[in-house]
Amino acid sequence: MEEGSVSKAADRLYLTQPAISIALSRLEDMLGFPLFHRSKGHFAPRPEAYLLHMDAELSILAVEQFSNRARLIKQGGTGLLRVGAIGAAAFGLMPGLVARYTADNPLVEIDLSVRSSHQISYLVGNGQCDIGLVEAPVAAPSLVAEQFSLPCVCIFPAGSELEAKAQITPADLAQHRLIGIQDSNQVDRQLRAVCAGAGFEMRAPVHGFFFAVVRRMVAEGAGIAIVDALNGCLPPQDGVIWRPFTPEIRYDTALIVKAGAELSLPARAFIQIIRNEMQARGKLPDMATV
Repeated sequence: MEEGSVSKAADRLYLTQPAISIALSRLEDMLGFPLFHRSKGHFAPRPEAYLLHMDAELSILAVEQFSNRARLIKQGGTGLLRVGAIGAAAFGLMPGLVARYTADNPLVEIDLSVRSSHQISYLVGNGQCDIGLVEAPVAAPSLVAEQFSLPCVCIFPAGSELEAKAQITPADLAQHRLIGIQDSNQVDRQLRAVCAGAGFEMRAPVHGFFFAVVRRMVAEGAGIAIVDALNGCLPPQDGVIWRPFTPEIRYDTALIVKAGAELSLPARAFIQIIRNEMQARGKLPDMATV
């Protein structure tokens, strides 16, 4: 599914191509239906393969986590912390928190998985992740959620006329090419409503899936964007400038753990670090210090 061919999969797994073909044929025989279209020069997944792909990925992840935990217990129980995060947090928040935590806890291993909110909720609910950071709201009885609200900002390339403004308004967006996130994203939904209230339809000819990717597109001159403060208020080494946006748009996230789970000491310590940082990020930095 990931490599697009049997030969590339064989290279990745350090196996022969016939070994991969035999294993795949045995799997299809066991399932009772084919998973891939095969013809000369053509190898593509069937719909059945897409339906099974996520379960297969989660199964492989579970086996890897079992092996990692057994290895760590053998080493003396130093600890493994499994964290799942959506893209906004994985790029704009987690690298700094992981660096801070591991500096004080060098014997604790951290496994950071970047997944969708739905996938992370599934992993945490099934005990395959200790901590999750997902989009809010969270409606699952198997999870305990602590919600945080982050401000959003407008980002644009340095040198733009927007740099002279203390804050950006919907009228400013109408004059520039806008980069959206995706139609179902809560930030885009709010932004569409804000633009409609200002008397015009929001148009975003370019969309990205991750805020960090959108920031990179802004840096390359593809347009301007409204993103969360985690990714929007990063140091401007990439030439991207931010300004507050009014009326305010918020991005709601949640810290989740499995209901009734007995969290390890490393997990509890890391949760407190996340909590402190998310509470601090609930307000925009002082522009005078940026």
